[in-house]
Amino acid sequence: MAALLTGVVGYLLMHQLQTQSVQSVQHSINAWRMALALLRWTLIAFVALGWNHLITRLASAGIITHSKVTSLAALRWRTVTLLVLVELVLGQGVLVNALSLMSGTLP
Repeated sequence: MAALLTGVVGYLLMHQLQTQSVQSVQHSINAWRMALALLRWTLIAFVALGWNHLITRLASAGIITHSKVTSLAALRWRTVTLLVLVELVLGQGVLVNALSLMSGTLP
């Protein structure tokens, strides 16, 4: 799913670069930045809040065994923490901003 989404976004960006200027493409990216960040945080919240419901539904449907439910329930907060860290580092650019701040070249 991630590879397909990456391919679609890459195609759309290449199409925009061929038909519009770089500045207009940058402007449209900046316009969508907040909405996409909100979407990512919403998905992380859905994972955090719906994790137990999802694994119990999978167990009742017979997709996973009931013994796996306990081990998957223990992975809930570990998974949410990983998603939050990935969002902060990649999505929000916390690492880039921290390095820029340390080097004194904050944009």
